[in-house]
Amino acid sequence: MAQATSEKTHAEQTDFLHHLFVPVYMPAIVFATGEGSLIPIVPLTAKALGANLATAGIISGLLMIGVVLGDVSSGFIVNKWGETVAMRIAAILAIVSAIFCWHAPNLVVLAAGVLVIGIASATFNLARHAFLTAWTPPWYRARAMSMLGGTTRIGYFVGPFLASPVIALAGSRSVYWIHVVACLTVLVILQVTPDPEKLLSANKARAERNRSGARVEKTNAHDAGHIALSHVTPQGIIESGNSEPDTDTTRVSAMMRRLMRFPVIRYGSILCRMGTAAGILQMMRASRQVILPLWGVQLNISAPHIALIMGVAGAVDLSLFYTSGQIMDRFGRRWAAVPVLVGISLGHLLMPLARVEWAYVCVAILISVANGLGSGIVMTLGADLAARYAPNNMPSFLSGWRMSTDSGSAAGPLAISGMTALSGLWSAAVLMGCIGLIGAFMMQRFIPRFIGK
Repeated sequence: MAQATSEKTHAEQTDFLHHLFVPVYMPAIVFATGEGSLIPIVPLTAKALGANLATAGIISGLLMIGVVLGDVSSGFIVNKWGETVAMRIAAILAIVSAIFCWHAPNLVVLAAGVLVIGIASATFNLARHAFLTAWTPPWYRARAMSMLGGTTRIGYFVGPFLASPVIALAGSRSVYWIHVVACLTVLVILQVTPDPEKLLSANKARAERNRSGARVEKTNAHDAGHIALSHVTPQGIIESGNSEPDTDTTRVSAMMRRLMRFPVIRYGSILCRMGTAAGILQMMRASRQVILPLWGVQLNISAPHIALIMGVAGAVDLSLFYTSGQIMDRFGRRWAAVPVLVGISLGHLLMPLARVEWAYVCVAILISVANGLGSGIVMTLGADLAARYAPNNMPSFLSGWRMSTDSGSAAGPLAISGMTALSGLWSAAVLMGCIGLIGAFMMQRFIPRFIGK
C-alpha cells in the first residue's frame, strides 16, 4: 500500500514537472543558449575594435553590470505587465542589442549593446523566476527551481558549441545572430503555446487537491510585511497628536512612501541577512569560472587541456541539477546551501596545494560537484522568502533578491583580480575560500526555520 502511494506521488510530481517544460523551461533553454554563445565573443569583438586586454575585460564585465541594473527595473515591468509580456520585452531588447553589437563601429556602441543584453537577460530571468514562484506548489518548488537553474547550465554548455562552426564559416561577429535567432524562437514559442498562467494555475490546483494531508504554507500578509520591513512601514510615522496635519510629517511620510517602492529598502532586513549569504554563494560561483582557468595557466597546462578539463567539470556540474532539487525538497534548503558553500570553499583553499595537473583536475571536479548539488538553491530561497515576506508583491521582492545575489556574481572576479595584483593568485584562492566559509555559516544561521524543512 505504501509503495503504491509512493508511486502515485512520484507520478503526480513527474506529471506536474512535465507540464512546466514547454511554457517555462523551453524558452529559458533557448534564451540561455543564445546568450551562452555570445559571451566568449564579446572580448574578441572588443579587441577587433582596438581595445587592449584590460578594456576588453571591462566591456565583457558590462554584461554582469547590465544584469544588476536590470534587476532593479525588471520588478516594475513584471508587476505592471506580467511575466509573459516581460519576457517578450526582454527578447526584443536582446535582439536589438545583439544587432547593435554585430554592427558596432566603435567600442562605445559595443559597450552599450552588451549592457542592454545584460538588462534584457535580467528581465527575462526574473520573469521566469517570478512565474515559477507564483504557480509552483511549495513541495515541488526546489525541483522546479533546480530545473530552471539547469536550463541556464544547458544553454551555457550548448551555446559555445553552436558558436564554433559559425565562427569557422562566417567569422566571430556572426555569432551575435545566434542570439537573435534564439530570441526570435522564444517569441514564437510564447506566441504559439497556450497561456502558461492558465495551464499552470489549473495544474497547481490539481496538485494541491491530490496532496492529501499536505501542510499548506500559510502566510499572513500583515505579519509578513511587518517582518520584512523590520517593523517600519510607510504609514509607521508616529502622529504628533495634533488635530491639524503637520507639514513636515506629511512631507516625510510622502518621502518614505517613495523610498519604499524600491525593494532593496522595502525588504532591507531580510535581504541584508539572506541576500548577503546568497550573494556570497554567487560570488563563489563566479570566482570558480575565473580562478580555475587562471590556475591552469599558472601550472603551464596547455590551453586545449584547460578547455577539456573545464568542459568535463561543466558536464559534472550539469549532470547534478535535478539531484539538487530532490535534496532540497526532501531534506530542506540547508542541506544544499551549506554543503555547496563548504565544498566550493574547500576547493579554493586546496587550490594552492594543486601543484600538478592531476591535483588540479581533482580540485576542479570537487568544485563542480559542490556547485552542481546547489543548482537552483538561490532561486529556491528567493521564492521561499518571497512567498513568506511578500506574497502580494513577489516580483518586487525577487528583483531586490536578484540584485543582491547578482551583485555577488559581479564582485567575485573583481575580488580575484585585486588580490592577484596585490599578492598573487594563491592569496586570491585563500581569500575566496575563507569568504565562502563565512557564507556557509550565514546560511546555517539565517535560513529561516520555516523554509523547507
